[in-house]
Amino acid sequence: MRRVMSRWVSAKRPAVLITLLVGAALVGVACGGGRDVTVQHAAVPHVGDSIYVEIVNEHFNDARVHAIYDGGHRYTLGLVVGHSKAPLNGIPWQPHPLVLEVSFIAAGGPYYTHDLLLEPGDVITVRIPPNIATSAFFRRR
Repeated sequence: MRRVMSRWVSAKRPAVLITLLVGAALVGVACGGGRDVTVQHAAVPHVGDSIYVEIVNEHFNDARVHAIYDGGHRYTLGLVVGHSKAPLNGIPWQPHPLVLEVSFIAAGGPYYTHDLLLEPGDVITVRIPPNIATSAFFRRR
């Protein structure tokens, strides 16, 4: 297990590790600090060309989460109740950057992650922080 700059995403594949380390380092340098990302390597059930996303909502509001590929394909990952965890969702892998959109039911407009470059079979865990407005990983467009 490695600890890097922001704890809101963890990945379980070496290709994602490099992307997240570089991205976390750039975000940490740009923002002057940040939270920890936990990167774990583990065996992952591989089913075709899919990626797997787990959402942990540490915010008190319910959040609707969508996965959006560069190019427009949009997948609903579901509604995650405040202070809870959603089950693992599989979505088709595409060779494009992926962005996660988080919209709160009782709050303002959506928040977006930075581009995630994933490989088929990758498993990521995204943590929605209680203070998402000041998060270095999520941003408004």
